[in-house]
Amino acid sequence: MEIDQIIKKIFEQQDEILSNLNFESIDVYLFLKNEHTKGDILNNFVFQFVFRSYYRLDNAGLSDKIKNHYFELLASKQTKLESILSELYEIPTLRNNNTIQFSFATKLLHTIDNDFPIFDSEVGKIFSMGVSGVGRDAKIASCIKIYDSLKIYYTELKKEEKIKEVISKFRQKFNVNTEKVSDTKILDFIIWSLGKLELKK
Repeated sequence: MEIDQIIKKIFEQQDEILSNLNFESIDVYLFLKNEHTKGDILNNFVFQFVFRSYYRLDNAGLSDKIKNHYFELLASKQTKLESILSELYEIPTLRNNNTIQFSFATKLLHTIDNDFPIFDSEVGKIFSMGVSGVGRDAKIASCIKIYDSLKIYYTELKKEEKIKEVISKFRQKFNVNTEKVSDTKILDFIIWSLGKLELKK
């Protein structure tokens, strides 16, 4: 989808998009954000449990070793996408495969810096982007290219008056100021919701 089409869709379907989101997902997001801010997440097993559940890490066939290293990377505030992808790739999954964990890597980055967008299948669908390439290096290069493009798209979208209006409505509905939830995260909720609505069609 072209960016103009995305703006048009978000604006025209804003009521559907917002009603497709619930208070629970916002509250859990705020809980994770607050717990992460406290620090020492390696010993905060409630944070880890809720994080794994909220972002569906436990549904992805990841080994405990991957999940443990994932939280170590989060605790060390690693913000280099290439490093995160490379390190997680080296640890086999439950099926003994080495895989590229792009979506989870972006969720880690967003937790460290709320202005980093999240990439998942819904976002990929809306922006017509998906990881390509054969082998570790080609796939990692593809992820970096997608993520750079996504950051540019989000920056452009946040400047648009129509998008600002929908973000403002989100803030009113869920009673969250900029300190609680960044514009990037609200846009992420909006795009995710639009992706879900597109699936239903």
